[in-house]
Amino acid sequence: MSDFSFSNIIKDKPGWYRGDFHVHSTCSDGDYPIGTVTRIAEAEGLDFFAITDHNTIEAFKSLEEDLNTLVIPGLEVSFRLGHFNLFGLHGWEDWMEGIVEIVPSKLDDGDDADVAALLEQLTSDGLITSINHPCLPPWAWEFGSTDLRYLHCLEIWNDLYWPGNVTGNPDAVKMWISWLNAGHRITGIGGSDYHYPPRTEHGLPGERLGMPTTYVYARELSTDGILEGIKQGRAYVTKGPKVTFLASLDGSDYMIGDDMGEQSGDIEFSATVTNKPAGIKVQLIKCGEVIAEKQLDGEATDVKFADRVNSKASVWYSLFITDLEGDVLAITNPIYVGPLRKPKLNLYSDFYPG
Repeated sequence: MSDFSFSNIIKDKPGWYRGDFHVHSTCSDGDYPIGTVTRIAEAEGLDFFAITDHNTIEAFKSLEEDLNTLVIPGLEVSFRLGHFNLFGLHGWEDWMEGIVEIVPSKLDDGDDADVAALLEQLTSDGLITSINHPCLPPWAWEFGSTDLRYLHCLEIWNDLYWPGNVTGNPDAVKMWISWLNAGHRITGIGGSDYHYPPRTEHGLPGERLGMPTTYVYARELSTDGILEGIKQGRAYVTKGPKVTFLASLDGSDYMIGDDMGEQSGDIEFSATVTNKPAGIKVQLIKCGEVIAEKQLDGEATDVKFADRVNSKASVWYSLFITDLEGDVLAITNPIYVGPLRKPKLNLYSDFYPG
């Protein structure tokens, strides 16, 4: 193993950091060694990315010191019937080595109950799990016994260049919304699934590192900081626009991922959208439904909405940004209001019987 430390703090101040949670190297099926990948990430302006090779951690053995881009240790645990990413806050080498040892015996099929038990154990051990491209055949998630109470994240946007994601990504968003409405507070994230750049001359769609981008609000730019941020739901996924989304009630402000608690009254929402096309639509989403929409033209960046809440109602609000044709450009994680709901439906098969 190299002398590289995953406890490095790249920046010691809070802020929104731009990254990618799904990246491959030559140690699995990517085209570039990790050194080249880090240089591509830096050229793309990413603050962080996670290396998530299939069932191996070999890439981490050759990481260089003094990187300007944060590299998060990850692993794409890959079975024939579905893939999930795994990220760790501490003791990453021990748990990765352990997973790498047991996964090959299950690669051909993967027993439904065994995979569900594995996810439960990993979450109980303090690791972070995220199902990848859940609705994208032939890699869609088919382990119906998966208990959503032991899942932190869902990759709601995967590889914007892959043809199957024209339907795979919207289906993943719909499923995520159904989980939120059932009371599961699972963070939506994005991943480019980067292997190699588009090669149109050979008919290969490829990927672009950092497309989609996941912005995470973290106390610092470090592995611990970023992963704590996604556990708290302080994230949004975007194809380009930069977004802020705040809710205000009785003099207090709340940001993406916050729980406003059991309150009644008039909520004021404020949003800014920059790095955008000249014309966009900003939609206020309440429990998966559009309750207000405003168009921003030209250089306009700010928009305000309002809604009234009752302390007995459990609701959530999100912001969707679309272009004028309706193509979604950005999705925020929710701001929650009202009593915490205990889900009655907990299994993956309850929502996506396949």
